[in-house]
Amino acid sequence: MSNYLRYTNLNDLASFQNRRLSETHVADVIMVPDQEKSYLDNLESAQQRGVEFVILGIPEDIGPRANCGKGGAKNAWHQYLPVMLSQQANQFFNWGSVLLLGELDVSDLQKQSNVATISDHKLSSLRDLCAQLDSRVEELLLPIFKLGLKPIVIGGGHNNAFPIIQALNKATDLAVGCVNLDPHADFRKAEGRHSGNPFRYAYEAGSLSHYCVVGLHEQKNNAETIQGLLDADFPFITYQQIFIEHSVVFNDAVENAKSYVNNNKHAVGIELDLDSIKHMPASAYSSTGFTSEQAMFYVNQLAQLSQNKYLHLCEGAPDANEPPSHKTLEVAQVLTQLTYSYLIGNNKP
Repeated sequence: MSNYLRYTNLNDLASFQNRRLSETHVADVIMVPDQEKSYLDNLESAQQRGVEFVILGIPEDIGPRANCGKGGAKNAWHQYLPVMLSQQANQFFNWGSVLLLGELDVSDLQKQSNVATISDHKLSSLRDLCAQLDSRVEELLLPIFKLGLKPIVIGGGHNNAFPIIQALNKATDLAVGCVNLDPHADFRKAEGRHSGNPFRYAYEAGSLSHYCVVGLHEQKNNAETIQGLLDADFPFITYQQIFIEHSVVFNDAVENAKSYVNNNKHAVGIELDLDSIKHMPASAYSSTGFTSEQAMFYVNQLAQLSQNKYLHLCEGAPDANEPPSHKTLEVAQVLTQLTYSYLIGNNKP
């Protein structure tokens, strides 16, 4: 597995460590792997030292492009790190319970995806590469789940939900229930792997037993997708019900979704597509949607479920070619606050 994993090391943290007297930043206290140890040894050692959460990045945009979308999701992880590591570490949360593992190495797959020809063959090639990516993600997540650690997966496309769910199902021998804050159900037909069908693949594989979409947009999902959800008896609460018709209050929508998956017979995954947040630089940008604060509330509430096993934050697509600005940093700042919302939600009694 180490062939496809780039550990975070102390040098990565150095520039973000304490620069002021009597201040402690996340970079000063967060755990990092021992470069000399195997992957499994690092996880076991971290667990013995009190680590409960594992942050890892997937810097890829193969899945969104295989779904006929735009790239950019590969940039979220690297823009997230400096912002997250520069936050204050204080009495509100113990950052020593977090292992900053590193990133899945997908550079070879990204390189292959960039040379695919612009034709029908390109889609076929991208979807084949996405299937290869599935294997790496599943292999990386499996030992984390087996040890009972909770991964926070940052970056990449929503395609990665499928291998995450598969790994959780195999590690726990439990079916998985997911809640997804997303205008898209990502339940397109199983036509080859991409960011638009991870939950369909998980459902057809038998690993996904419960699935609820909060904020599904009535104009952004095709009829086949909606029928697929209905046939599977998977509930959804639409954007229009919340914001246009006002027939459902957002807090109630979150509570209903929380109640739906609150079942000890399955493990729970928390999914959030950054294109659910209005004006967020994402693979599918939208001028309408939830506020960042609503997204944080959603994550925090679901994190309070005792059977929650992971947080997946995907599809943020900052432009790596632009100099740092309020727009290019927005993805990193929101990812950082979503991460923290999850961590403190887990600490609620």
